[in-house]
Order: sequence, then structure tokens, then C-alpha cells
Amino acid sequence: MGLDVSTLFVANILVLVISSLAYVSVFARNQIDRYWLYWIGANLVLAAALLAYLVWPDLPVHLAVVPDALLVLGFVLRHAAARSFADRSIRLELFALPLLLVVAANLINNPAATFGLTNVVLTGLAVAVGWQFWRDYADRLFSRAGLVIVYTLMAASFAARAGQGLFVGDQIQSYIPYDVLLEIHLLVALIHVIAGSLFVLSLASEISANALREAARRDPLTGLLNRRAFDALLADKLGRDDVGLAVVDIDFFKSINDNYGHAVGDTVLKVVSQALLQAVGTRGEVARIGGEEFALVLNAVDAACTGTVAEAARQAVQDCVVRYGNHRIAVTASLGVSHVDYAGQTADALLDCADQALYRAKASGRNVCRAGQNRSWNSEHRSGFPPQNTKYLTVAS
Repeated sequence: MGLDVSTLFVANILVLVISSLAYVSVFARNQIDRYWLYWIGANLVLAAALLAYLVWPDLPVHLAVVPDALLVLGFVLRHAAARSFADRSIRLELFALPLLLVVAANLINNPAATFGLTNVVLTGLAVAVGWQFWRDYADRLFSRAGLVIVYTLMAASFAARAGQGLFVGDQIQSYIPYDVLLEIHLLVALIHVIAGSLFVLSLASEISANALREAARRDPLTGLLNRRAFDALLADKLGRDDVGLAVVDIDFFKSINDNYGHAVGDTVLKVVSQALLQAVGTRGEVARIGGEEFALVLNAVDAACTGTVAEAARQAVQDCVVRYGNHRIAVTASLGVSHVDYAGQTADALLDCADQALYRAKASGRNVCRAGQNRSWNSEHRSGFPPQNTKYLTVAS
């Protein structure tokens, strides 16, 4: 190909070291993200392996396996980095692969067989790293797709080298054959380390930006959608599908704060938010739209289903009791329900209808669901306290 192998080795080493310095800089600014340590370690180990190949192209089998083992260790560290990047546990058993390779090479005592075995292992590791990025493809981030591509390309190059060692081993006289395939492999590796380094930094930036956007949509106490996200969601849903809306207000919440303190009040809000999430399930979203006020936005439901889910939510809240010292705090909620099955209805009108129904629910004694004026559905079920099948949460007094 006319390419200088030594230059390609040096280029790969330099990119690995420089990208490690970039990772160190990123880690220094945010030391919570420990996965950068794995990326740094992986790059430095890979650079050491390539340096050994460059400086000592002819080594006996028992020494030649050392840079091979370093190469394997580098990709094991990359696999650990990719899993840590996605908050998955590290596969510690993979760290035994370099040692097993050293043992196998000395037992085989054949350069071609060791060369083929090493590249089979590296093919598997490259595929495994690419898979770690692919399995989170649902976020549709561009950098994730780029990483999958570069690791697939690297795996294909390792596979070609493995085939060379397994099927034309008689042509391999040293532990690293200097031929056209090596030139191609080093060129692929250079593309891999350059693009991989850029995509990793880019992916971290994209994930961080997504996290900030998501945090801006969430209530910090309960983790539910906040009022701004609720308004956007409701406006987006209207006119596309039937939309059910229930506004939920915790009964006598002020007295809970006054009698037990705001810390207990916060706990009640968290308990209620979880109860509402479980009641709604996959049928919609839950938002906290005020101090003790929540909203259920239900997707593609008719009026009857809206009422059923609202009643389930009321019952779920009633089933929650918070323990504070010797006190058992029974929690209930009143709900106002509205539904729209035609385009043109505004979000303000739908919310106003639910609010009016909520006022009537509170006026009629609380712990009930009331439908908007244009609906006949109502529930006026009340239970004594504490209810049966109660769920308890203990709060330190």
C-alpha cells in the first residue's frame, strides 16, 4: 500500500496518549464520572502494547505474548469503561483474559496459533464494547451510532487478522507479521482511535446536555414532570388523540405541614407521587403542577377509562399512610376529571374543566373524584381511616 508501518504505529500511539490527556482534563473537572479513569487506563495500556510492537518486532513466543496480553487488557478496560459509562457493573472476570492468553501462548508455543487466538479474543472484545453502546440506542444520540460503527470496523479488522493466523498460519514466522494486512489494520486502528476518542467525548457531552434538559423538566422533590413540562405535554397531546386529565389535590395538606413539619410534608408528597405513578402506569404521565397539586395526563383513553384510572389513583393515595413517630398520617386526595375527544379544545379549557370538577369534589367532602360538568361519571366513595391494606412509610421523628 506504500504506507510506512512505523509511522502508523507512532500515529496510533500519539493519538492514544493525546486523547488520554483530554480524558484527564475532563475527569479533573468532574471527578464523579469515574469511567474516565477506565478510558485513560485503556488508552495508556494500548499505547504501551503498540510501543512494544514497534520497538521489539522480533520476540520469542514467551515474551511476544506480553504486548498481545497488553492489547487484550486495553480492550478489557475499554469494555469496563463502556459499561461504567452506562452505569452498569464491571465484568471483572474479563480481566483474567490477558493472563489466560499468556498461559495459552506458552503452552501452544506456536507464533501463528498465538496470533490467531489473540485476534479471536480481540474480535470478541471489540464486538462486546460496541454492543455496550448499541444497547442504549433508544436515546438516538449521533455519537453512540458513531461508536458502534468504529468498534464494528475494529472488530472486522481483528477478525481478518484472526483468519490470517488460523488459516494461513504457515505464512506467519513472527508474532506480528509485517505485511499488507498489518498496514490496513493499523490504518483502521488509527481511524478507530481518532473517531472513537472524539465520539466518546461527544457522547458524554450529549448525555450531559440531555440530563440538563431532563432536569429542567422535572420537579426536584418528586422527580415528576414540572408545571412547564406539563403545559407542553398537554398542548402536544390535544388534537392528536383522546386526552384524559385528572387534577389531584392532597386533602388537608396544610394541616400535615402545620402539625408534623415540612419534612414530613415532603415525604407525603413523595409517597403520593409514587402512588399516582403506579396507578397511571403506562397509560400516561404524572406531573406536579403546584404545592400539593398533581395532574394525570392520560393518552388515547375514553371518558370511562379516564374515570377508572382517576378512581384507581384516588384509591392508591388513600392506601398510603405515613408513620411519624407514634403517629399514623392517613393521606387522601380529591380529584377533578375532564376528557376531550375532539380537536380544537384548548389546554386551558380542559384544565379549567378539571379544576372546576376538583372544586366540587372538595366541596362535597373530599376524598372523591368528580367529573367535568359535561360528563355524568362521578365517584363518591369514602372509607374510614386507617383503610385496610394500607401501605406504610416510616419517617424518622
